[in-house]
Amino acid sequence: MNDIANKKFNEIMKIKDEHDLPPHISYNEYQSLLNAIDNEEYRHYLNKKLVPFLKARDRLLVMMMWELGGRVSDIINIQTKDVDFSKKEIILTVKKRHGYINRVPVSDALLLEISNFMREFNTGTGRLFSFTRQRAWEIVKGYGRKIGLELHPHMFRHGLAIYLLQHGVSDKIIARRLGHSSAATTIKYYMVITPEIEREALKGVLL
Repeated sequence: MNDIANKKFNEIMKIKDEHDLPPHISYNEYQSLLNAIDNEEYRHYLNKKLVPFLKARDRLLVMMMWELGGRVSDIINIQTKDVDFSKKEIILTVKKRHGYINRVPVSDALLLEISNFMREFNTGTGRLFSFTRQRAWEIVKGYGRKIGLELHPHMFRHGLAIYLLQHGVSDKIIARRLGHSSAATTIKYYMVITPEIEREALKGVLL
């Protein structure tokens, strides 16, 4: 397929119907989750001095899972040295791809959240999050219940991909952000190619 056909193909690709998509969190649900964290009182903690840290930690975890689109095991292993404030990037080591290094551009809002967390809670030079993958699951599931969702970490990854597709971002850019080895993986999970779409893409080129 030449460049013209590729352009037409990208323009008419369709996101799968909702019931065919993997379980995911929407942008509005993500915002509701942040609000739930901000309003959490942590009454079950006897040491109230921990509350500001827990709020900041949990909020940062959720923001990073949404914006980076990474797997939870990769995100909780991010170290402070992996955050490049000058280039506005985070280095994500993708364990599933045998240590593939993905340099992910991030927003000023996320960088500010990270900077404040590192400064206020003296994270040192180690990992940003000092808990296990299982604990990350528990945190996410707990907040999910507060907003009426059966939530698990991978739903952020799917949610980001769908959100970006809905806003017209190229499948190749999304594949790079998610650390997919090719855009074909992105298409397989989130998009549909029918014979009608293929015919339209090839019209005037092959057909």
